[in-house]
Parts: sequence; C-alpha cells; structure tokens
Amino acid sequence: MFKRPEELIVLVLALLWVALTYFGAASLGADAATVFLITGLTLAWAAVCFLLWQRNLSRLIWPFFLGALAACWWPLADWYAVKDLPAAAAAQAEMPWYAGWTFKGIWAALPVLLGYTFLWKRTRRRKLAEAANFRPE
Repeated sequence: MFKRPEELIVLVLALLWVALTYFGAASLGADAATVFLITGLTLAWAAVCFLLWQRNLSRLIWPFFLGALAACWWPLADWYAVKDLPAAAAAQAEMPWYAGWTFKGIWAALPVLLGYTFLWKRTRRRKLAEAANFRPE
C-alpha cells in the first residue's frame, strides 16, 4: 500500500488533522453528534484526498478539497442555529442566515475561488518569467 516513505508521513498528518478536527469541534461546545459528524466528514475528506494524492491526481483540483473541507464544518452552523431550542421546536425553527444554503455555498466556494486565483497568479507569473528569459536566435 505504501510505496514511498512520504505516503506514511502524509497518512500520519491526515490522521493528526482528523484528531485536531475532533478536538476543535469539541472545544467549540458542539454536542457529541455534531462533533462526530464533523469528524466523520473530515475523515472521509482526508481519505479521498489521500487516495487522490497517492495516485498523483490532486495537482489541479486541490482548491476543491479546500471547499470540501469547509463544507465538512456545515453541521456546526446548523447546530449553533438550534442549540438553545428544544428538540420539537428545533425541527420547525426557521434557520438564521448563517445556517442557510446560500451562506454555506459561499462558505465552501470562497476557498475554491481563492485557491484557483492562487494557481492562476502562479502560472501567470511563471509564464511572464519564461517570456522575459526567452531570447530568439
């Protein structure tokens, strides 16, 4: 399964990230179900990222992984919206703006846009540097 030593290092880092996610979600005061949901989503995210990285398929799609990581934390917004309501009222409560799909979509799209902006600027800078060093003979 592990052909290179860096694969083991990245696996350990992914597991550390999942553990930090668990403790981070728990320290925000969320209930156990929300903490385990966030941790489980982050574990699934880390597994997919690891497998795609291992097969060298994540070079151009890593900004989507950042957006997916932001989406792993959506249950926290839902929990925070209904944390003070009884269970019967929480099912019928109107969600505040930060628990709506519009905000959640922006929350997940922002890292994707920032990541692709970074890739675009880096590629543009590289192309300009190559053009400056180009000397026709």
